[in-house]
Amino acid sequence: MTGTLDRLGGPFDALLHLMDRQLIDTDGRLLGKVDDIELTHTDAGLTITALLTGPAALLPRLGGRLADQLVTTWQQMRPSEPHRTWPWRIPMGRVDYVDSAVHLNVRRDDLLNRDTTSFRLGSLAGMTVEEPDGRKVGQVLDARFEPNGDGALVLRSLLVGRGGPGSLLGYDRRADQGPLIVRRIIRLWHRDTRVVDIASAQILWNNEHVRLREPLRSIGRRATDSPARPTEW
Repeated sequence: MTGTLDRLGGPFDALLHLMDRQLIDTDGRLLGKVDDIELTHTDAGLTITALLTGPAALLPRLGGRLADQLVTTWQQMRPSEPHRTWPWRIPMGRVDYVDSAVHLNVRRDDLLNRDTTSFRLGSLAGMTVEEPDGRKVGQVLDARFEPNGDGALVLRSLLVGRGGPGSLLGYDRRADQGPLIVRRIIRLWHRDTRVVDIASAQILWNNEHVRLREPLRSIGRRATDSPARPTEW
């Protein structure tokens, strides 16, 4: 990569800036899209360790019984294929750089392999967020990662709010996104969206919700006022 800005070089919101991006191999051939993101607990924290692609990665993101039924149907379409419900996995070491797409440093024929994954960003997205007393205050809208000293992409904070129009397009975070009148209306709708440091939250994967250690308004800063604005696209 020469003279190219890598969008993962600073803070970034993974759902907004990485999920569903086109995958391109070193020969410029298309490989599909980022259908989910593998997260692994390391000494540094919850870290992005691989990109996942294919129906086995995409279908579970639909959630609920529908997702379970579709995954089962996908498996039954070719029962002789081993590990068909395991997603295709691309280790982060195979990622060269990210702009509007994800560029890989290997050919696609030498890349894909299947494996089980413990945690996925698609499962974290949309989780209900509760305060210490159990009161529901919103859901996880996005997860903000940042490279540490060795380049590993570590989870630093969660964006918590009620969701709705414009969130997936970044209207609630980017000062230059879209027409002015649309941006103002959507930012008003998302005025209660907060950025919560990951140290102030506990992700309960089995129960599919996030529990805050203190009330949201006392620990979360407004997403639109965040001094550590993620990389603009």
